[in-house]
Amino acid sequence: MNVLEYIELEMAGVRRSVDRVMNDMTPELFNWPPPGTANTISAIFVHFMKAEDDFIQKIIQGKLSIWETGTWSQKTGIQTPPGLGEGWNEFKHRQIDIQTLQDYKVAVWAATDAYLASITPEDLDRKVKFAGGERSVGAMLYLSASHSLSHNGEIAALKGIQGAKGLPI
Repeated sequence: MNVLEYIELEMAGVRRSVDRVMNDMTPELFNWPPPGTANTISAIFVHFMKAEDDFIQKIIQGKLSIWETGTWSQKTGIQTPPGLGEGWNEFKHRQIDIQTLQDYKVAVWAATDAYLASITPEDLDRKVKFAGGERSVGAMLYLSASHSLSHNGEIAALKGIQGAKGLPI
């Protein structure tokens, strides 16, 4: 297996895991405001999907994000998706539509797939600017997958706390 095949396999695994956790999501589970400083599932979901969008589209390719080109702010009613320490509190008591964010997920994943189908092994070494420094494209792809999986685990735990099945395994 070459590294590009591995990246595609890793991304497919992320997607299977996310889809399994989101499969039986209800509006009540999705928008439940947990106690303390934990975030809602809706905030976590839009955060990690927007992160993949930004990592692949903006940072790696230097393009506008799917969020911007698809007018997802208007479609979702979310002006500022939660990011690094910002925008999380607005989700505590908002009702966010699951299907609209699932549609955004589909658009982001399609754009990621198109990018992955176009790259070569040499592209993985190209440096991009990220978080005040530089990372390789390969490192950004790894970050995208690991970031999504870690937040998907949070979602599974928040479902479990509410009495629903978190990870369906």
